[in-house]
Amino acid sequence: MVAWLIRFLLGLAVVAVIVLAIGSRQTPQSATPPAGSGGSVPPTDVPVAPGPTREPFVERVVSRVARETQAPYPTSTPLPNGAALVSIVDFGYLPGVVRIHVGQTVVWRNDGREEHDVTGADWHSGPMEPTVDYRQTFGVPGEFRFRCSIHPDMVGTLIVD
Repeated sequence: MVAWLIRFLLGLAVVAVIVLAIGSRQTPQSATPPAGSGGSVPPTDVPVAPGPTREPFVERVVSRVARETQAPYPTSTPLPNGAALVSIVDFGYLPGVVRIHVGQTVVWRNDGREEHDVTGADWHSGPMEPTVDYRQTFGVPGEFRFRCSIHPDMVGTLIVD
């Protein structure tokens, strides 16, 4: 019997909530004019002047991905056509004997870790730090000896024919 009484009270509470919800709704305004207003007023179309256009919304995307930039690595400069390369490494010229034709260029490149130079009978490169190039074009045939004035044991031979 107590169970039926609880069910009855719950049902009564649900009905009361529904009635309160329906009763609290606002009624829409009626389209009929109030009594004694003299009739209805027709709606008028009032043109609206266009306003300035708003800027479009542009969402800026910011990347939050952290990337480590690769370390740059040295690249070699291409040699001119017909040029010969002499690499200066570990207190020696490689190759020690270079053979070229008249009008060709020889490029000496310091590929070592020490400062060197290239000195001939009438020409001199000046001090060359590592990775520095020196170019010399030979227009006369002959045999030319070159050396490093910093390290006197470093010698080489250039044959121009």
